[in-house]
Amino acid sequence: MCQTPTVETVKGMLGPAVPADVTIKKIQSVPSLQPKSIYQAALSDGRSIQLVLPPPPQWRPLRSEQGLIESEAAAVAWIKETITRQSTTERQDERPPSSNSDRITRPPEVLALLPTLLHHGQPTDGSKTPFAAYLAVQGTPLSLLGRPPTPSSQRAIDRQLGALFRSLAHLTSPTGRFGPLAAVLGTATTTGRPPEETTAGAAPAKTSPKLMLQGGLSATGGAGTWSVAFHSMLESALRDGEDMAVVMAYSTIRRQFRRVGYLLEEVTVGRLVVVEGGERANILVSEERAGGDAAEEQEPQGDSERQEGRAGKGGAKDEREDGKSGKDPHIKDGRESEEPQKEADTQPRLRLCGLRDWSSCVFGDPLLATVFSGAQQQHEPGRPSAAFLEGFNNGGKTTTTAAAAAADDNDHAPPPLPTRDRPPFFFPLDKSVVEDNNGTAWVRLLLYQAYHAVVRIVSEFYRPRQDSSARELEARRTLNEVLARLAEVPDDAARRKHPRPSGGEMSPAKRVKAADG
Repeated sequence: MCQTPTVETVKGMLGPAVPADVTIKKIQSVPSLQPKSIYQAALSDGRSIQLVLPPPPQWRPLRSEQGLIESEAAAVAWIKETITRQSTTERQDERPPSSNSDRITRPPEVLALLPTLLHHGQPTDGSKTPFAAYLAVQGTPLSLLGRPPTPSSQRAIDRQLGALFRSLAHLTSPTGRFGPLAAVLGTATTTGRPPEETTAGAAPAKTSPKLMLQGGLSATGGAGTWSVAFHSMLESALRDGEDMAVVMAYSTIRRQFRRVGYLLEEVTVGRLVVVEGGERANILVSEERAGGDAAEEQEPQGDSERQEGRAGKGGAKDEREDGKSGKDPHIKDGRESEEPQKEADTQPRLRLCGLRDWSSCVFGDPLLATVFSGAQQQHEPGRPSAAFLEGFNNGGKTTTTAAAAAADDNDHAPPPLPTRDRPPFFFPLDKSVVEDNNGTAWVRLLLYQAYHAVVRIVSEFYRPRQDSSARELEARRTLNEVLARLAEVPDDAARRKHPRPSGGEMSPAKRVKAADG
């Protein structure tokens, strides 16, 4: 659907979610992170409804982007149901939080960051267009703020975001299998038709789809191991590139995965990861008064001309990189500069209030999140902020290695190539969340960085924009650097033989391409 939907169409979509005496005052387009169309509908009762619709025909989705509407609806419904159930059974064990950053790790605080799924299915006009309607979490994306947050506000947001990622990582695959959430839960579709309609936050009905282009993971309910699941995702991205004749080092990427991909077998628990949840355009923030209450929210920023121009040449606006072109004025040489007290007093405090998009949920390794690859970080590309790690590690005190200390002394020096005795893992992680018994999690991170770089490169060919060349070149530089580092990983990184895939599952590289069609 390319044009803004009419009031009658929106009322048909919302159905029983909106009483008959409530009218729709305004419908406004909102920039989207993903290939889908988003509209904000202001209701006469004061509520603001977010409608998610398929993208314009000119927006060709990648294999991993198929069924985004169904995937997000399934993720929001499952997270809410799971946390509510856990909260009920564990309420008697809760202790009062010791700080604001601790509050977000409690189930009620996580639920406050979720949008409310009102209705999901297809409209009644017979168009068979899938849609989802949410009572959206109000807030402004970090990438759209008039001016960057103060250092103290940025640290608070990063700490809360890290705590959110930690809380979500404690939600594990209900079936014990790995892969995209929709595939594991059995709610993915490939035909463009949604599952049966759901209302009031109910989980979408299960379907029996044909083989999907995510390595067939939806047909099998995910994969039995994380290695097979990630290999399927990587192959999907590579085949997207091959379909468009994108020039890349395909053989090198596949060879490096064959050589060190077995290290992913160390991940034995499929933890919930919002892969793109840490990107600046996906992080919603709101002002906070001195008393701690959130200030009255403004309507989410949207621009109909900006939205309608996405499909044209150079118009596919993607906010994932917004705010990245210029340096934060509070950051100097990789470190925070001293901010004048006057500016700190006049600039409002900000808090995390939610995420704009939940469609990138995967059951797998928490390190798969782009925030750990550092592609969207302003303070120091290549690593998450110290505040994020504090929240992710539950505020625990950790010690850094000598190499990490040296890196902190020279933030702009390129990290050394990895060797057996010098892994480039410059940030500590809680092993109760990130499995790393053999000390090789840094190799897994390199594989994930290569995957993200491939996706960014291919995306620019599927949806070209005005600055696609610059974005593509940046992603290619990242890919080349990561492949060089992977080449330096010793063959005996884990000091054990390559295990055969468990469960009798076939590697996606050995499946015929006909299954992808």
